[in-house]
Parts: sequence; C-alpha cells; structure tokens
Amino acid sequence: MDFSILLDENKCRGCTNCMRKCPTQAIRIKSEKAVIDTYKCIYCGECIKACPYNAYTTNNVDNNQIIKTKYSIAIPSTAIYGQFPIGTKLRDIQNSIKSLGFDYVYDESYAAELASKVINKKVKKQNQIKPLISTNCPAIVRLIKIRYMSLLDNLVTVESPMEIAARLAKHNVHNEFDIPLEDIAVYYISPCPAEMLTITNPIGAKRSSIDYVIPLNSIYGDLFREISRNENSVTKEPSTEGIKWAISGGQCETAKLDSSISVFGIENIINILEEIENGKLDDIDYVELSVCTEGCVGGAFNVENPFIAKRNINYIIKNAGDTKQSNLDISKFEELFDKNFFDIEIINDDFNKDNLSLAEAIEKMENIEAITALLPGLDCGSCGSPTCRAYAEDIYNGFADLDGCILIKANRRS
Repeated sequence: MDFSILLDENKCRGCTNCMRKCPTQAIRIKSEKAVIDTYKCIYCGECIKACPYNAYTTNNVDNNQIIKTKYSIAIPSTAIYGQFPIGTKLRDIQNSIKSLGFDYVYDESYAAELASKVINKKVKKQNQIKPLISTNCPAIVRLIKIRYMSLLDNLVTVESPMEIAARLAKHNVHNEFDIPLEDIAVYYISPCPAEMLTITNPIGAKRSSIDYVIPLNSIYGDLFREISRNENSVTKEPSTEGIKWAISGGQCETAKLDSSISVFGIENIINILEEIENGKLDDIDYVELSVCTEGCVGGAFNVENPFIAKRNINYIIKNAGDTKQSNLDISKFEELFDKNFFDIEIINDDFNKDNLSLAEAIEKMENIEAITALLPGLDCGSCGSPTCRAYAEDIYNGFADLDGCILIKANRRS
C-alpha cells in the first residue's frame, strides 16, 4: 500500500475543489481530471473532504484478511469513542471490535497517556529550541518536511501513540501467550488517511510496527451492529487521560504543559508554522497541531460530525468517575523511558529530488519568478494549477506552456 488516497476518474469532474484545498499544491487538473503528485502529497485528506462527487477513496482491508492472520491485534484510535452515541459503554465498543475476528484489543489511549508523560519530560529538558512541535499527526510532519524544513529540529522526538501501542501490544501478546512475533499482525483502526502511509513510509527511521491500517468508516456499520448483541469478554477500560488526545488541546492538557497552544485546520497551521519560522513564538514551549477539525475526531475516516464527536469525548472524560483503568503499562514507564523506547529519529527526507546546489536552486527560483511575472496573477485555476506561481513552476519543469493560460492565449489572438 504505497498510496492510500485513490482517485476514481469516472467520478471526477475536474471541478478544482480538491486542487484549491490541497495545502502542498500537489493536485492539478489535466484533461478535466484531477492528477495527484504523490511526491508532494502529505495525505492530509483535504481532497477527500473537498470533493462533492466522492471521487477519492482509500485502500481497505478485507475482514477475511483479518481472519487469515495467525494472531491479530486491533488498536482502535482514541477518536473511535467519539463516533458512538452518548451512553455507549466503552467496553462494548471494544467487544464489537474483537467480534470482527481479532484476537486481542489494545487501546491507543494507553500509549497516548505514556506519550504525554514523555512530552512533559522532553519539554522540561529542552532549553534551546522553542517551541517544540508535536509529531502525532503524520500529515503535519510531512508538511514540515516539504515546506518548512528549517523547523525539523523543532519536532519533538516522541513516537506517535499508535506506534507505541503497536510495539507494546506485540510485546505483551508475545510474553503473555507465547506467540511468536512473526505470527502477530497489528491492525490500526484509523480516523485519517495520513496514518495509512506510515506502514510503508514511516516518518521516523524505524520500520512501523503496524502491519495494516483500516479506515474507521469502512467497518463502522459492522461495529455499530455488533455493539447491541456482543457478549465477548473484553474487560479493559480505556485511559480517560489518553482519550483526550482525540480532541484538539488534549495532548497539552494530558502532558500538563504550562506554556502551549493547540491549533487545528490546515490554513491555521500554515500561519502558525510561518510565525514559528519567523521567530515569533519562541516564548511558547509546545505547539500541538492537527490537520483535522477539532483534532483526530475530525479525520476524514470518521463518521460523526467533529463537533458532536468532541462533545461525546468530553462527556466520557467528565463522567469517567472512579472507573478502574487498565493501563498496566503505565507502571513500566520509567524503565521504558530510560531505554529510549518512546524516542523517534525524524528522517530528513531529501525533497530536493533534482539534487540542486544552492546556486542552482537560486537560479531555478529566479527563473520561476520570471515566468510568474508573465502570468496575470489572478490564480483563477483555469490552467489546471491552483495558482499562477504553481503554474509557473509547471512551465519551468516542462509540464505546461504559457499558452495554457487562457488570458495569455486570448491576448495573443486579439
């Protein structure tokens, strides 16, 4: 699964909605169909949300594939609990997951609680680079790699909860049931497409411990039906502290940070990253970023309105009371922390695919700016590119010519 977002050309009408919403200008309209530059794509899912014709789809995992696995572990995202009506028992949701053919359920909330403790330690230790930027959202990390490479050192070196959960789950199953590691497969039930890519193209140097990613909306109907009739024996409760990661601000709250901000929405994030680049936020310790509205509850693979899902999550947290938590791995925290278990080494991807020297890169930029000056600057999108600047880059790279601009072509005819 090298590419998690697929385009159905039969449904695409070339309306330009996806092209205009793409934060990295990875989409063009050619011959009245959208074309995705996978090199620039950060898998944020904005195109899925923007398309009125449902032309964008994803690779799904067949339930039969789960059954064929020798031993299967399901890791539900923290966002899953916001997708069900208020009053739904959390254990029933886990039971319904297990009933789909999984052998074991390990909740992502446990790993999120652990990650929060790591972030707290990293922020307190860090005195030079400010602010540290969250790495939970892979779309944000890829955006920084493509557009804001000067901020790579700001990324907090903490693995995402889904990766931490996958490692711990495999380790626990191996030790508890004496199952060989090669016979264990981990399935992450995901709220967004960016997390699908982490299998074959992880943001860190280590190979992902997740074997398959299942879009939540592809199995939600089955989960909802199973809740009312399921009597499986899952007895664990999620971590209410970890569940907070499903909504914007949850990381900062759980990590107990004094100076932090939480931002969601791609346009807001771009503004914040530019401010960080310009040195305007060096009085803040930590910045929590999420592409999706209201955090992971707004992911493209969810089924509930993100604002309703946020309310549902807050209800769960508020009414947790003295519910006994089942995060037994919390007792291992100090031992795991000392072994650097939670650390991630961010790969500095080479997005200079032409291997240009600094002088060549400057010359290229000047040539593109010169072409941009010839264009009308209206950013009308009629040429199939999102902006005149993007079209100038296409011309420079030999993918288009000036006559592709309808205004230039019209002026030459008059």
